[in-house]
Amino acid sequence: PRQIVNHEQGKEAITEYKILGNAGNNQHLRLALYPQTGRTHQLRVHCAHREGLNAPILGDPLYGCEKAPRLYLHAESIRFTHPLSGKEIFIERKADF
Repeated sequence: PRQIVNHEQGKEAITEYKILGNAGNNQHLRLALYPQTGRTHQLRVHCAHREGLNAPILGDPLYGCEKAPRLYLHAESIRFTHPLSGKEIFIERKADF
């Protein structure tokens, strides 16, 4: 379900971001997003909300309105500790867009 921003009762959500440049047709920004907390739909809400970037992620059917063949949100890398082995896992895959 769609998430909301609630300043009185909501939990803190922090996302750092960096503008990487324009994408393709110069109508869209290419961003790097760095979530510091892990809230449901955090990146999607922070991009779309008027108190955030006010720029929904391309292809986001829940928080945006511009149609696209897919949601243009991609984790280029993730690092975590495996819950059974205790080994650190690092996966990296550059976005194809």
